[in-house]
Amino acid sequence: MNPCTLAIAISFIFAFISSCHDLSPTGTLLVKAPNKGNYEIYRVASESPLQLVAEEIGYFNETMNLPIGSYLILADCSHKMINIENNNIHELTAHSVKFHPPHQAQTGDKFSVQCDRFSKTKSRQKINNRYQLHMLHGKRDLLVGMVPLRVDFNGMENPNIPKELSYSLSGIQLTRFEEMKPKTLFFISPSNNLISLTENQEFGHWLYLLPGKYTVEVNGTTKEIDLSQGESLSIDPSFVRVSTSQDLNIDLSSNILGTPLYVELNQNHWLDLNETYPVLPGSGVLKLSNSIAPLPVEFVEHLLTEKKVRSITINSDCPPWDWNCLARRKVFLYEGDKPFAFTEGITDVPVLFFEENVWVSIQGSRDIRYKLKKSIVDHEINIAMVKLKPKHSHRSGQYTDLVRIEASGLPASGHTLDLPLDREISIPLPIGKYYLGQYTSTYSQEYERKNSRKVIFAKQGSLPEISYNVFVSEKKLKALKAAAEKRKLRRSRVSAKNKKENNRAIISLDIY
Repeated sequence: MNPCTLAIAISFIFAFISSCHDLSPTGTLLVKAPNKGNYEIYRVASESPLQLVAEEIGYFNETMNLPIGSYLILADCSHKMINIENNNIHELTAHSVKFHPPHQAQTGDKFSVQCDRFSKTKSRQKINNRYQLHMLHGKRDLLVGMVPLRVDFNGMENPNIPKELSYSLSGIQLTRFEEMKPKTLFFISPSNNLISLTENQEFGHWLYLLPGKYTVEVNGTTKEIDLSQGESLSIDPSFVRVSTSQDLNIDLSSNILGTPLYVELNQNHWLDLNETYPVLPGSGVLKLSNSIAPLPVEFVEHLLTEKKVRSITINSDCPPWDWNCLARRKVFLYEGDKPFAFTEGITDVPVLFFEENVWVSIQGSRDIRYKLKKSIVDHEINIAMVKLKPKHSHRSGQYTDLVRIEASGLPASGHTLDLPLDREISIPLPIGKYYLGQYTSTYSQEYERKNSRKVIFAKQGSLPEISYNVFVSEKKLKALKAAAEKRKLRRSRVSAKNKKENNRAIISLDIY
């Protein structure tokens, strides 16, 4: 075969193949819309189970040739299943939905639309900062911002003609302020609580929403607003700060207890001490950690509400290396002569308070209260242990019915509970002078009670052992002596057993 004949044969073969390809059955898809845009095309490879193959991107108002078969068409928040038939034109209609913010949107402003695109594939769509959507004809449910919106094109005349729907948005922002930290946020949610959703936005930027009632929240403060159509609402923040003195070591609580000191705003939001926070104007309530006494406050826009706290630290009589000794006793604060404590804390850790007329007491000697001076911001009180040991004896016709420790005068006041008369006890007291009160009564018909006082001192760094007489009946005295002998014998046996075990251990070590 000469070269010319070969070339003619090859050309014929390519022409034949091309003509066969052109004869493949195809149809045409046209999606009409009011504006330019695109949509997605997926070929249905199998219906059970459903299998989709990404085909290509289509463009509104432009025809597209597709092989015959079933297809899934996806547009904004909408879908349509279609069949492409040979030499037929399949037409769909997409409508335009426009959302109009109340002013020109800037970088950092927020607007969002969420929706189900195709439920069988659990395909959800979230559209951020796009104000025009193209949706296929039908009934569509959207979540605009945080509010449900149903868009229904079915009731329109001539569904084959693309339409445009418009919705006016409202805007809200919290204004910027000097020395504002990056990413300072406010939060907003629908007031009807039908849907539990919350959106956030940075101060100084707009959040666009459908008109309606919303709740704005900033650092535990809230404000109810009602946005009208096309409204731009700008809220100027207030500020709050709860301060301690610079000399107070607020880290002691974290170091010893593992929990920091804090202030609670409106019962559900924790604030750090010595930090300034933006809040919404209006009424609020502050409460210090461990306190049950709320402090009402009023927040005014642009203004700083600063509350300065006082403190009391009760220092235990502990060696500095003994962490097991620290923070072992509760501390109670009282306002004036009220019977119930408004704050409960722990020794060795600052206890914070706002009140002025404050008394403090310690677990173990709770009914002795110590008055704090109003002129002092940060108080420190050292406590010491006092060991009290009863000496039992019998005196005809007399018995001891009460022994207690009593304050000798201001700044201390009150007395302890009755001390046990049958055993020794150690009591914590703020260092200073006290009385040991002993009350003795007679068995005679003419009841007589005598009170005797003994001066005692609580000194830090020592554990004084103070003995006092307790008069009991002969029967009671014998019982107490018998019990003491039993305890002595038991201690002796335990000591002998421990000594024997120690000797065995020493012998074993020597043999080894």
